[in-house]
Amino acid sequence: MLQAYTYKGENVAVNFEYLVVGQEYERPFLAELWGYKGYQAISRGVVTPSRTNFIILFVTKEKQQALTQYNDYIDGDYLHWEGEEKHSSDSRIISASASGDEIHLLYRDIHHSPFVYYGQISLRDYELHTNEPSKFVFSLALEGSSPDPIADIEKHKGEYSSLEKTERESVVKSRVGQGLFRHRVIELWGSCSVTGLANLSLLRASHIKPWRDCSNQERLDPMNGLLLHPTLDHLFDSGLVTFEENGKIRLSDRLSAEDAEILQLDSSETMRKVPGKLKEYMKFHRDHVFKKG
Repeated sequence: MLQAYTYKGENVAVNFEYLVVGQEYERPFLAELWGYKGYQAISRGVVTPSRTNFIILFVTKEKQQALTQYNDYIDGDYLHWEGEEKHSSDSRIISASASGDEIHLLYRDIHHSPFVYYGQISLRDYELHTNEPSKFVFSLALEGSSPDPIADIEKHKGEYSSLEKTERESVVKSRVGQGLFRHRVIELWGSCSVTGLANLSLLRASHIKPWRDCSNQERLDPMNGLLLHPTLDHLFDSGLVTFEENGKIRLSDRLSAEDAEILQLDSSETMRKVPGKLKEYMKFHRDHVFKKG
């Protein structure tokens, strides 16, 4: 689709025919492709070229500290995105489908890295606010395969290294934990591995064998994952809770009886199932992560 228009005296042609889903693009390249004299014309998070039916979202998960820290991220097949502070694009995004507008997504995990083109996306849910950014959830209707998270991490490891260690680990883990790995763990468990809590928005996909100790294959293996509510996820990740070979929960001696009571931990709880391969990962957790005393 090719639509020409004028921007500040320039002849501009907005065109998505030559963009490939899953490929990376820099703003200067896109500006040149579309006929702008500079990338500043598309430097905002929401670009709505005049006299076209396009809404283009440029989304960055980990933003520069000096910028407004919107909570934007991809979780499985969905983009969670906070609208602009001034709400200037809220109405057009909400009415996009009825108005025949197309919403296209370019997304990156960290600032100063290329954007990945996800193609056209569709609005699934939203919450309008007046004193804070509105919240939107989009379905990622990818036309091809999702970008390989491991390959993407390896390609941009130099960019990640500029971050503080904790921030870097957060970005890298979320690149897999909120994408393919989480999707596979949800398919395996369907609800919390212990309690059966079914609200997926409240659950976290947690690696049993820690990320730092895994091969790339193990990092994406759903048998290396539990689906847990946040409290249990934190305790498990910290080594204060583990599970026996039969699936029964085991509490660390570093948790007092009072701690366990406040956190509502039940020493009789068990995992809902214990697949064979998962037992190998759990043994690693008991031997190398769990804090016995």
